[in-house]
Amino acid sequence: MKNILVTTDFSEKSIASLRVALHLAKQHKAKVYVLHAIELPLRLMTESQVSVPEAMYFLNLTKQRFNDLHKQMDTTVEVFDIIETSPLPDAVQDVIKKHQIDLVLMGSNGASGAKELFIGSNAEKVIRSAPVPVLVIKNPEEKLKVKRMMFGCDFSKRFLKPFEKAMKLAKLFNAKIDLVYVNTPYQFLTTAEINHRMKEFLKDAEHVHQHFETHVYNDIRVETGILNYVKENKIDLICMFPNGRKGIAHFFNGSISSDLVNHSDTPVLTIKLEK
Repeated sequence: MKNILVTTDFSEKSIASLRVALHLAKQHKAKVYVLHAIELPLRLMTESQVSVPEAMYFLNLTKQRFNDLHKQMDTTVEVFDIIETSPLPDAVQDVIKKHQIDLVLMGSNGASGAKELFIGSNAEKVIRSAPVPVLVIKNPEEKLKVKRMMFGCDFSKRFLKPFEKAMKLAKLFNAKIDLVYVNTPYQFLTTAEINHRMKEFLKDAEHVHQHFETHVYNDIRVETGILNYVKENKIDLICMFPNGRKGIAHFFNGSISSDLVNHSDTPVLTIKLEK
């Protein structure tokens, strides 16, 4: 990991994600890019040049906020400020390409933050479109000590690449991965069927050497199964898989709804599921 991007609106939740980014960067000698997308009032984008001084006010205010933010940063980490006036999802895409970003960090406040993330917001669009993993920090006081990560999937081949990416990130945290299949009454598989799926999946992932274990968890719904597993096993980070067209990727011919994030205080790592 060489380059980390953090989006900020200068709130506590985004500052928490910055703290995590600085910690990771210090550990792995990475650079941190801090992005703020200025949302100018619509009239400033449609009026004549007479509005330029007012637009400059917002720009100067953002620069001052960055100056205040730098006072809270670890000075041993190389940090770059980026100010954009394009919509946040577009700005994130541009920065990822320009600076070869490996990981994006964003902040979210519990249930209300999850609604912002998964109901048509800018953040949801970032998660859905980002070609690199996105780590969502849920708690403003989050220190992100990751010992166990949960990777829930149906063990089909489409999860191989996300699994490999998750393994690389687990190595950064020196964390163990729990590969979990949630078995439900509506898409029930026998033990023999599940074991066969796992065996074929892991056969194609033989080159992955990071420590992991496989588990089967029985529950009424996939969402509640994941939440219950996380709670019972003290999971520190949940992996989810958005795709370009439908937001949260389908699990077991169903979908992980926003309820999963709404009711979880655990940080969420999203890894885009390729088509």
